[in-house]
Amino acid sequence: MIACTVCGTPNDDFAVVCASCKSFLQAKVDNLNLFETLWALMESPRAAFRRIALARNKNYVIVLSSLAGIAGVYAVIWFRTLGPRFPNLALLVGTGLLAGPPAGILLVYILSMIVHRLGKLLGGRGSYRNVRAVVTYAAVPVVYSLVLVFPVEIALFGTYFFSNNPPPLVINPAAYVVLLGMDGAAVLWSLALLVEATVVVNGFGRGRALVVACAVICLTSLAAFGLRHA
Repeated sequence: MIACTVCGTPNDDFAVVCASCKSFLQAKVDNLNLFETLWALMESPRAAFRRIALARNKNYVIVLSSLAGIAGVYAVIWFRTLGPRFPNLALLVGTGLLAGPPAGILLVYILSMIVHRLGKLLGGRGSYRNVRAVVTYAAVPVVYSLVLVFPVEIALFGTYFFSNNPPPLVINPAAYVVLLGMDGAAVLWSLALLVEATVVVNGFGRGRALVVACAVICLTSLAAFGLRHA
């Protein structure tokens, strides 16, 4: 909570003006600058998430959700080795580009709802709008992987990256392991950002934030297990 320096009234951490005397508590943020925010997520994640929560307009949430969704669709195609079902690479890539945005927007909505409800159960004060914004920006490393790693995977393996006949590990073992390692690092980075985001938006410690992150991991793992055996 922020105590007003004029009247002493306690206010929400992200309030700009005092609820009682209307004095300014902190500088307001109207819009987010994408490149400044992306840099801040690397340099000082907690400060970046605080600025995201303070922003009146949560810019780029739809765009980043859509890009994360595209990465998610390609991950599902890889996970289920669905490459042979596509007659050519163009159709495989096009499927991700078309199906990814709505899937990403829906997934962020669901994950944000889960994080918001768990945060409330653990005593958090974050609004759903703020939770959705920080959850979306926590997925930025996955977007980096889509933009920087996925084109290399396609260039080296084509549809065989999503196939087990022959497995990509047989085609080029070293490259495959390195690329998967980079994808895995992006996911771990996103989870670390999710912990920081949960700390900031809910106003509690890392212990409870880790509980929320572990719950998200468990639910995601259960969903992946279901996809694997669908």
